[in-house]
Amino acid sequence: MLQTLGLNYPAIIVRDMEDSIRFYQRLGLQPLYVEPNRDDPESIVALLSAGGDHSFLMLVGPLKPGAVRLAEAQPGIGSMQYLSFHVTLEQMNGMWDELSRSGVQGSEQITRGYERLVFLEDPNGVLITLVAWGVEPPPSMPKSLVLQVAAMLRERDGSMYIEETHVAGAIKEIETASRDG
Repeated sequence: MLQTLGLNYPAIIVRDMEDSIRFYQRLGLQPLYVEPNRDDPESIVALLSAGGDHSFLMLVGPLKPGAVRLAEAQPGIGSMQYLSFHVTLEQMNGMWDELSRSGVQGSEQITRGYERLVFLEDPNGVLITLVAWGVEPPPSMPKSLVLQVAAMLRERDGSMYIEETHVAGAIKEIETASRDG
């Protein structure tokens, strides 16, 4: 039986990314990165740390404030685009068989940047994603710190997206800094 490790992040469609980030910052969330939306070239995504080491919120919004096309279709602005759950990479690698045995239909595993994804719908039509990182940080290493350092590495090399190499490099830098610190 599949056992999730916890809620990964809800993805909320927003009208204005900057206003939304400022709002959530006032609630104590910390922006980790902003990058183009891999699913919609006219929008961007922002990942914010929602406290703790593994709690996140994703905002999905237009490149230009007010130019929301993604949200014109259901579910719309202010709605949750999907709900994601964190699973281990080992679970993700056996996901297709696990879902098939349990009678749940889902997508095949999709590799996107540093994440591995499986998409499925609950009985009410809510889109669910099961997410694993292609390179898992050590359990004691905060994922929010890994993503912050990975974002800096991405910016340094001019990449559009955080990729697995950025996460691996971030883990290495954090481990080196903690040994030398």
